Amino acid sequence: MPLVIAIDKETSAAVIIAVKFEDLPKVTSEFRGIRHFREVRRNRNEYLLEEFKPKLEKARRKYPIEIKFYAKVDHYFWEDVEYYAQWGLEIIVDDHLWEGVLNKFGDMQISILKEGDIKPTIEELKQKLWKAQKKKDVITQQVVEQKLEFYRQRYILITIADNYIHLKKRGV
Repeated sequence: MPLVIAIDKETSAAVIIAVKFEDLPKVTSEFRGIRHFREVRRNRNEYLLEEFKPKLEKARRKYPIEIKFYAKVDHYFWEDVEYYAQWGLEIIVDDHLWEGVLNKFGDMQISILKEGDIKPTIEELKQKLWKAQKKKDVITQQVVEQKLEFYRQRYILITIADNYIHLKKRGV
């Protein structure tokens, strides 16, 4: 059961989300159009409670999504990361935990993706796609579209983790 794991940290709290690799496209499609907590201009609490939480509950009923919340990053957190990493194909990690995860799992055969690298890569791929469409280069266009979808799925998963932390910090 290969997993894709998203790890996010906010101040002292952290969350781990593990999704089966084959379910990732379906899970992320449930969250198309999701906004990051900080992108919401007005009433962030309302967004979390009325938009994000119902989507999350619906997705958890449909797919086996493991979510673990930690009030602080301690040895229990690292034990669980290690446990999920045994079956992990990929870890998408928050910039604050990047070095810790890299030091711990850098020698394992697992892909580690930094959250801060996702958005710039998406923008770069959009530019490549636009150029390929302009040149009418169908093969390049298809390759870039696949990579773009790959990175969008990872962005959605780490955004789910980030929003979940903010939801839990509000005691919901």
